Amino acid sequence: MNVSTRQLQAFLAVARLQSITRAAEQIHLSQAGLSLLLREMESQLGVRLFDRTTRSVTLTDGGRQLLPAAERMLREWADVSGRIDKLSVDVAHTLTVAATPLVCSSVMPVVLRTLQSSHPHTTVVVRDVERSHIEALVLSGQVDMALGILFKAASGIRRQRLLSLPLVCVSPREWPAGSGKPRRLQHSHVSWADLADVPLIGLPVGNPIQQVIDQRLREIGRANEDRITFNNLHSVVAMVEAGYGAAVMPAFVQGACSRYAVNVSVMTGPEVPLDFFAITRKGAETTDAARAFLSAFAAQLREYPQLET
Repeated sequence: MNVSTRQLQAFLAVARLQSITRAAEQIHLSQAGLSLLLREMESQLGVRLFDRTTRSVTLTDGGRQLLPAAERMLREWADVSGRIDKLSVDVAHTLTVAATPLVCSSVMPVVLRTLQSSHPHTTVVVRDVERSHIEALVLSGQVDMALGILFKAASGIRRQRLLSLPLVCVSPREWPAGSGKPRRLQHSHVSWADLADVPLIGLPVGNPIQQVIDQRLREIGRANEDRITFNNLHSVVAMVEAGYGAAVMPAFVQGACSRYAVNVSVMTGPEVPLDFFAITRKGAETTDAARAFLSAFAAQLREYPQLET
């Protein structure tokens, strides 16, 4: 038996109105179409549902037994359909995003404020996680999207390049007395050669960002040297402010740097582009919330020093 909701609607309309003509008008069907639905339904159930005369249409015993069940099934269907429709709307306007703590603290607050103004019905749930956990969260569906640099192509992952950002030099505004303040680091652009004799703070040598930086420091004989290192980029910036040295970092740290007494200069000679990606599961639908979020996020990244692409 495979009774459809349309057949149940036709049955209930005829049962209430006791008229094929009026029932057909109410559910926007032709009389022939409605009669066909009822004949198919009776054939599937193996019972006649109505006694038909030239003047009236009345329920049979079988029809009277079916009536309360049909009413209940349609009520339940309407309830479930309504909840599914609401869920679809909620999903289209809700987004869960993962990013590293620095991206979350330096870029995300501005982006969320922008969305609150431009898309007040969009909800973004942010998860700050270690970079090594990001891909697994996307693949498992625990987050809808992740953001960051140096994401490699991987099975099951779709990469969307947002833009390229340069590396920047973060240096103290005030160096400790007697340290021989390197004035060349106060300019808007700093070359790798300018770092030849500057104390440096960095990330651990195994960090992917630091590995990119060390490829350039190697050219001035400073790759993998013994230096102060921290796992967290915020810690690096704080130690730079304290005058322990300068640091080479991705340009998106600029948002965090604005809260510290440091200078930010674009690294040149050569510039080193870092592609910033949004990653999602392959085959996942791009929702309205995702499109609105990515537009606001990319706009905020463009506020930072950017390479010509």
